Amino acid sequence: MWLIYKKEILEMLRDKRTLIFSILLPTLIFPVIFFFLGKFTMDKTKEAQEKEINIAFVNVQQMPGLEPLFTKEKGFNKKTLESDDFKSAILNKEVDYILEVSVESQLPVLTKSQQEITLYYKGSSRLNNIMTTRVNKIIDAFNNAQRRELGAVFNLSNDNVKAFNSPLEVKKENFATKRERTGEMVGPMTAYILILLAVAGAMYPALEIGVGEKERGTLETLLLTPMPKSNMVLAKFAVIFTTSFLSVAVTLLSYLFWTYIFTLGGKMINLSFLSNISSLDILLVAVLLIPLTSIFASLMLCASIYAKNMKEAQAYMSPIMMMGFLPVIIAFVPGMELNWKTAMIPVTNVALAMKDLIKGTVDYSLIGVLLASTLVIAGAMLYFATQFFKKEKVLFRS
Repeated sequence: MWLIYKKEILEMLRDKRTLIFSILLPTLIFPVIFFFLGKFTMDKTKEAQEKEINIAFVNVQQMPGLEPLFTKEKGFNKKTLESDDFKSAILNKEVDYILEVSVESQLPVLTKSQQEITLYYKGSSRLNNIMTTRVNKIIDAFNNAQRRELGAVFNLSNDNVKAFNSPLEVKKENFATKRERTGEMVGPMTAYILILLAVAGAMYPALEIGVGEKERGTLETLLLTPMPKSNMVLAKFAVIFTTSFLSVAVTLLSYLFWTYIFTLGGKMINLSFLSNISSLDILLVAVLLIPLTSIFASLMLCASIYAKNMKEAQAYMSPIMMMGFLPVIIAFVPGMELNWKTAMIPVTNVALAMKDLIKGTVDYSLIGVLLASTLVIAGAMLYFATQFFKKEKVLFRS
């Protein structure tokens, strides 16, 4: 058994594709991609916050004080419209915004009533939303100034004005830590990536040492050896499990390394919550993936042995991979958490536990329940694989 394991693992390590997908991809390429993706997002957000906004005003003289709020603000350019076709001016990008004040309108403080202005723009992306927020911020400032002046006209104090503006003020105090709030979003994504690596990492070796051996004609030679078939299955299973779990393990080690680099000296404040995730939590994440990886290694080995050729085996792999991905999506659903019921649901329980570990809110007693239930399934699947491998109608299916 050890000799078969050693032979298979050496063949895998000699294969450049295994090295690329199991080691280079999770340790170097993925972190670099995520880093540049995050940097690109931050750069685009900053660009939207600093982008020059071309704005035109119509009848703005009816609202003295409104236009100067825009023109004195950095990043706003006043433009003059050449026609009354507002839609064409916006769609042709002659201006980004048009602020129109009705001819009949006057300052609210003069009319003692609510007045109306119209803002024309085209907003279809997050970039537009950021720019619109900048415009609305200035309009809100003008509104606040008018509100105070109206209060003075009606002999109202600032407190009276506040009461009219908002009879009830909802003061929010969120006691959740930054790690909990960030982990709610980052946790499911991390679980998705790690489970994806575990499942995808098992597929290629399963194909090679299952149906691949059938196509090369070396399966018959292996079966002629005096070794029990159960030991052959265990050796092949161990190879699939090793290569699959290796990709996950190096990813976690890479996480620790890049977390240290990204948070070094506190330069990247937005990622500071990463440093709060302890090594024990990372170790538990790895432990959770051991039985899960075993389940998919057994399933893929069975599918690969059963298939007549490589094409048929690849067709079997797709639904197995879907079994790994779809349950993870449940972890993204708001309100889903690890409890006694969800701890029994395969794959979903691992994803929810990873989310709680990253948030720092995990119930460690539930981790034990989760591991026990997943280990039972992993053991059953491995037993099924050994019995499946003993059937000649499966091995020599034609």
